[in-house]
Amino acid sequence: MFSIASQRAGALCLFASLTSGSANYANAAHDPPDNGIRLELSPRICTLAIQDKQCETKVHAQWTSPHEESLCLVIVDRPEVKRCWEHYSHGTYSIELTFAEDLTFQLRDLALQNVLASEALRVIREALRYRHKRRQPWNIFD
Repeated sequence: MFSIASQRAGALCLFASLTSGSANYANAAHDPPDNGIRLELSPRICTLAIQDKQCETKVHAQWTSPHEESLCLVIVDRPEVKRCWEHYSHGTYSIELTFAEDLTFQLRDLALQNVLASEALRVIREALRYRHKRRQPWNIFD
């Protein structure tokens, strides 16, 4: 016979496995399939100083595939940026960009319907650092 505690533990394990499986399924719907196509960005991070409002940098994108592909490199929410290749197994593209928020680069099929690979260029803002200077009332040198 099973005790109530062991039945509860079994039910919790079953619930955990079911919910983690559904979470993996949900994430898989948003991730591009693993088709061997790799996209790399340089730089991958832009760090803004406190006084800076936006990043201005040259971005280098490079992709490789185990077989020939016909695809386009696009930047999400930037329709003016699009570079396409037909029947290539690798490609490079460099562009000078000015941006204030994260950018997502995607490799898509020629019809721009399916995402084959995706990478993000992150913007990190430097945090304000407030430092309260302490001094002892008896210290005459500070």
